[in-house]
Amino acid sequence: MKTALTIAGSDSSGGAGIQADIKTMTVNGVFAMSAITALTAQNTLGVTGILESSPEFLNKQLDAIFTDIFPDSVKIGMVSSSELIHVIAESLKKYHAKNIVVDPVMVATSGAKLINDDAIKTLANELLPLALVITPNIPEAEILSGLKINNESEMIQAAGKINSLFGCAVLLKGGHAVNDANDLLCTGQGVYKWYLGKRINTTNTHGTGCTLSSAIAANLAKDFTLDESVRLAKNYISGALGAMLDLGKGCGPMNHAFNLSDRFIHKYNTDFTCKKSYKNLLERLRDSVSDFWAEYNNHPFVKGLESGKLDSQKFKHYIIQDYMYLNEYSKVFALGVAKAKSLGTMQLFANVIQAIANVELDIHRGYMGKLGVTQQELDSTPRSIENLSYTSYMLRVAYEEGEPEILAAILSCALSYEDIAKNIVKNNPDSVNHELFGNWIKCYSGEEYCATNQILVNAIEEAAKDYNESQLNHLAEIFRNCSLYEMGFWDMAYNHE
Repeated sequence: MKTALTIAGSDSSGGAGIQADIKTMTVNGVFAMSAITALTAQNTLGVTGILESSPEFLNKQLDAIFTDIFPDSVKIGMVSSSELIHVIAESLKKYHAKNIVVDPVMVATSGAKLINDDAIKTLANELLPLALVITPNIPEAEILSGLKINNESEMIQAAGKINSLFGCAVLLKGGHAVNDANDLLCTGQGVYKWYLGKRINTTNTHGTGCTLSSAIAANLAKDFTLDESVRLAKNYISGALGAMLDLGKGCGPMNHAFNLSDRFIHKYNTDFTCKKSYKNLLERLRDSVSDFWAEYNNHPFVKGLESGKLDSQKFKHYIIQDYMYLNEYSKVFALGVAKAKSLGTMQLFANVIQAIANVELDIHRGYMGKLGVTQQELDSTPRSIENLSYTSYMLRVAYEEGEPEILAAILSCALSYEDIAKNIVKNNPDSVNHELFGNWIKCYSGEEYCATNQILVNAIEEAAKDYNESQLNHLAEIFRNCSLYEMGFWDMAYNHE
């Protein structure tokens, strides 16, 4: 098993520091270890006390770790004194540590400095040059670069200067009134990549910096490239934020364990490497989910549709959530229009949007009439955590990636519904006549829906025809992720969560 070390302070409330780091590393599939730089007494309202480790004791912790279970990556968080920074830097050099990620925590959300100028100087001189990548936010980047940052052009200038000064890659985190949630990676002078994001409207953001840097470290430990590590970490943190955990009276924590169905543990424990040849991409996609895809048909919600005995209140809850899901799903197609490389693909995405609006959503509106769902009830019902996490992931793919990746995300939902509905009809041909569930089954097993799916399959085969093995595996990874989210959606519907 791959291993990762976090060197940081302890957060007694569990939202940040080593607690957040260990949770993040664990659910991202690596064995987490820690060296504690300080104990803090804190909660969602603030810090009331700090007890710093002595340099001697921190050194003993690091020696104990490196001489026994050598870490595949190292994440370094807040270190408040020059003496501790010096100990860390010397240990990293002594043991030839690799894949070092530094989150240069220097400025609180309020704007107050968290470490003194002397410690900042030591951090810059001794620790940052050892890092593979550092992850400053805007205020921290201003300190490190000596430049003001008010827009994305100035983000590029600052990231380039920091890279030049310290020789490490720089992931400059957006936000802080500069952009929505777009991060910039600079790996060399003139070498930049944007990771586009959508700000999630939540006040529960305590520990986001710790979590992002720890997820990057976990992915580096698993031998992902830096680009892949950042992308996967962004996806993970979107899910953790999108879970909308609501704890504490102040700025609350995220739900680091928002999805324990193994999306980040099992799938990313090793890279998704196909071990056989495939006659086409669809076969590869289906093989990526062969360990659980058939379980859709055995899900109690699906079996209830098949038998006609599903609790109507569960179906009502599903219809409301699925109606909201389809609105977000349509946006993925809309982004596909913008990313499409041919007029034909643009028309395909546009036609599917029309089909969703005029067929699927129309069926849902009909069900709402039958089930007595008022507009007020619809408007006042929040999206479930599973719904929000799933759509956030798909939209992240659509914003950041290209036409084939968007199609991979779309096809998981489209093909699973076709397979489920066809299996229901196969097992119970009369199910299409059920007074409540019949229209749903007829829609997703119908010739028109299935024909559209085949067009989408043809489109991804064509769009990805020149992809290499790594790129094809990434498409399978997206397809699998969305399929696991689909399983969670059925769980949500049946459990009425």
